[in-house]
Amino acid sequence: MFLLVGAGLFAMFLFLTYYFQVNLGYTPLEAGFAFLPFSLGIILAAGGVAQLLPRVGPRALMLPGLVMAVIGMLLLTRIEEDTSYWALVFPAMVVMSVGLAGVFIPAASTSLVGVQSHDAGVASAVLNTSQQIGGSLGTALLNTLFAGAVTAFFTDNPPASPEQAQQMLPDAFIDGYHLAFYWGAGLFAVALLVSFALITAHKEDIPADATGAPDPAGQPEPPPLAP
Repeated sequence: MFLLVGAGLFAMFLFLTYYFQVNLGYTPLEAGFAFLPFSLGIILAAGGVAQLLPRVGPRALMLPGLVMAVIGMLLLTRIEEDTSYWALVFPAMVVMSVGLAGVFIPAASTSLVGVQSHDAGVASAVLNTSQQIGGSLGTALLNTLFAGAVTAFFTDNPPASPEQAQQMLPDAFIDGYHLAFYWGAGLFAVALLVSFALITAHKEDIPADATGAPDPAGQPEPPPLAP
């Protein structure tokens, strides 16, 4: 599941960066600041998710979170050459960030279910590695689809000169963004189905260390040392 989430998420960063700089004319620094709402959304929502996790369990957070991620990615498929950042891109990133906060925290906790303490580091490493692998594979796959959509645009609308091709490039990129974001939404949707089928942990199964609560099944405290 985390592999699919990583594939969609990393691709979103890549193509929004293209959109900010190529279509909206942002500088690299401005494009970086344009992603701040996404980061802040995850940070702010993560606190609430961490509080809810031991009360409602992982499924109640992950499934709605992935639905929000799909909705946010589908909103990005509506961007056009003259789309306002604040009217569409900003709300899409906020919806996606809040949804993914509801995925990351429970996924990290669920990955430790049934894992002995001496293997907790390995389990966490597998989770992080799967996200990085998903990001690499997703970026490669969606970038290929993006390039194909741009090529198809010029095939359907052949430019009369190199200068005209340069002028048409932003519109061609829009077609590529749309296709990439549709596929990104599809990856999130598959992750939703996988989570629905495979995430069976309940709130009682979440390790105490993951929620910050004391371990009720832990070993009793040793008696105080005699003076």
